Amino acid sequence: MRRAIKLLALTGLVLGLAGCGKQDVPDSKTLSFDKNGEIVHQVVGSSDQEYYQIEMSDLEEFVTERVEEYCAENGEQKVALELAEEKDGSILLNFRYASPEDYSGFNYRKLYVGCLADAAEAGYDLEAVPFVSIDGKASEIGYIEEWEKKQLIVLETKSGEEMLINLPGKTLYINQDAHNGQEITLVGKKAVKISNQEEAGTNALSYIIYE
Repeated sequence: MRRAIKLLALTGLVLGLAGCGKQDVPDSKTLSFDKNGEIVHQVVGSSDQEYYQIEMSDLEEFVTERVEEYCAENGEQKVALELAEEKDGSILLNFRYASPEDYSGFNYRKLYVGCLADAAEAGYDLEAVPFVSIDGKASEIGYIEEWEKKQLIVLETKSGEEMLINLPGKTLYINQDAHNGQEITLVGKKAVKISNQEEAGTNALSYIIYE
């Protein structure tokens, strides 16, 4: 039973479900995209879980094994653990993913990155998504021009989760908060913060258009 609780706590932290905020430690998880398609994911968590105190050595061993297993099945260097450290009771993990598909596969959640023109083929019905521009004006997808030049990120988050998204270009549109129960705010010209307000046990998709 103790081993099962430990495994659950470690898995939750690795998947970015346990957050924290302490001095000199980031207060939310971060997902950063670069123009080459790679993604850096910083997970922030507390070592003091409700039922178990996470030991850094156990966590690093667990995470390393997960990365090795994923790469053995999907190809070398598809996922890399670049940082694993504990500071003032908080744990920081930095992962690098070779592609959006690797982020999705490793974290068991949806992530799409591509031009607007290809989103429908990927299975996303953007006609049903109410967007708002960076100046606060409601915008329908049909009125947005040059789909081939505009990029779209669709990201799944879990209830209670916060995520800062760093983009490789300028933010143009985000989906309206009322669309999915999330609070989505602009952070400068090239970042968006997602705060999932959905009730416990539910997931939601956020939509970000940039160029």
